[in-house]
Amino acid sequence: MKITAAALLAFTLGGCLGPRMVNKWVAHHYQPDAIEPSKRKNEQIIIASKLPESGPHPSETEKKWSHVLPLIVYWHFDYRNTCTLNPRIAVNHFTAAVSAYGGSRLKGKMNGGRLELTIEQMPTVFVLDDRGWLVFPGFGAETLSIQPAIADLVVAYRLYDKNNTIVKTGTIRIEDPDKAVSLKMFHSLKNMTGEYLDRYDENITSMSKRLIDKLAAEL
Repeated sequence: MKITAAALLAFTLGGCLGPRMVNKWVAHHYQPDAIEPSKRKNEQIIIASKLPESGPHPSETEKKWSHVLPLIVYWHFDYRNTCTLNPRIAVNHFTAAVSAYGGSRLKGKMNGGRLELTIEQMPTVFVLDDRGWLVFPGFGAETLSIQPAIADLVVAYRLYDKNNTIVKTGTIRIEDPDKAVSLKMFHSLKNMTGEYLDRYDENITSMSKRLIDKLAAEL
């Protein structure tokens, strides 16, 4: 998008877009219970996670300048706000999918035994990327986008029989289909972030369902 150099300086170099703002948008998107441990209990299907524990907030964001070229009449900049979502958000989406979508598909394969699912990897990171240039005292250009850190959904499973004996093990990987999104004309960064998080939630649920279908086929 084309804007005046003065306006671009006020927005970009003034620090309007930073970790505090990104975390605020993420917190606005999610309900407080989004990071609470799931209350769904199932003795036949047990879900565990190897994802790193996070703090009491929906996200943690770090801002880094990856490239800055400040000349007398020309500026080129590239900085990133890397946002790590609380892994509990994705784990709860997975757990909900297993409960609502996987119950009938998986229990019929268990023959009265139990199934242990261990989440080894899930997508939890995205980058709000800001790149642009300035020519004093004229104009500049700035491109803002959200770049997902692609990470496949990886879940290990163990199937036990009625006698508590392991009868089958394996690991299932589902490719992460997420893609980058760019800020459109007349859209705000807040709205773009909210729309991306909507898509992120849907993506986790969709990946979870695909994993359940593949798991049911293997059991």
